[in-house]
Amino acid sequence: MVDIAMSIPIATIRRHWPRIRLVLRWIWFLLVAVFVVAYVRRNAGLISSTVREFNVLVLAATAAVTVVGKVTLSVQCGTITAHLGHSFSHRQTFWMYSASDVVKYVPGGIWNAVARVKLYADAGMARGHATRAFALEKYWQVLGALATGAMALTPMLHEELTGASPVSVVTASEVVLLAFAWAVLTFVGAHRITGHRPSIGFTVRSMVEQSIMALALGAGLAIPLAVVDTNVGWLTAVGAFSIGRGVGYMAVFAPAGIGVREVITLWALGRGVDTDLALVALGVNRVMTFVADVASFGAGVVTRRSETTPATLSAE
Repeated sequence: MVDIAMSIPIATIRRHWPRIRLVLRWIWFLLVAVFVVAYVRRNAGLISSTVREFNVLVLAATAAVTVVGKVTLSVQCGTITAHLGHSFSHRQTFWMYSASDVVKYVPGGIWNAVARVKLYADAGMARGHATRAFALEKYWQVLGALATGAMALTPMLHEELTGASPVSVVTASEVVLLAFAWAVLTFVGAHRITGHRPSIGFTVRSMVEQSIMALALGAGLAIPLAVVDTNVGWLTAVGAFSIGRGVGYMAVFAPAGIGVREVITLWALGRGVDTDLALVALGVNRVMTFVADVASFGAGVVTRRSETTPATLSAE
């Protein structure tokens, strides 16, 4: 009897989950908006004086490194589709990535996936392959962000917990173990999601691409942090932002991970960072990320080829 009573609300939740998720996204978006407005009003003087330190060159550099990260993401899309037997040019994958990525800001949580799968299908991929390609991409993004973040933050955490030098044999061993676990999960995930056994080269390439993404996207926060003089090291900034990215990807209720990414990144930066200055840097990063998304979409439109029919390869 208890099992039946328990199953009714669960079944109801499952049936209405898309609508519930949409409502949660709007609630979260409004909460973030209220917080931002209240914070800006309370700290208007600090924000105004700090923002003046950001010149056009700094903002352009922040957007540029973010675009580099997104180009690398589009390259990984090509790596995944090739593994499934479909070869696209770099222009095609960049267009399909940027066109579907920009709709992540639309509340609902599904439009990024819907757009990518449709673009893949329109370019000649079977919908089953298109869905698996997108699923593997998201799995790798979460795994890669968390793994690179943990590896980058290991020296700082080791020093805080033990008081020992952040550079040591123990720290190096911890990083190696994390890298090994990352490699195993990358390999196993690709095999289970796509149904194709990946090669060692394919696995290593995906990890290299994720590392480049982490460095480029993390630089998009490291630059603003350096401008506001928070004394946060480059490696710490990259690691903290990667952890924030990873958790933000999983927050289905937050459009583009907004709010979640910032809170987790701030936490990962450590207790010694000036919270107000770090929040300004995170705000600049969020704005320039949006600029980079729009710029990438514009570049994708310009470079898009008139024909997107792929040459089919055999799966690895």
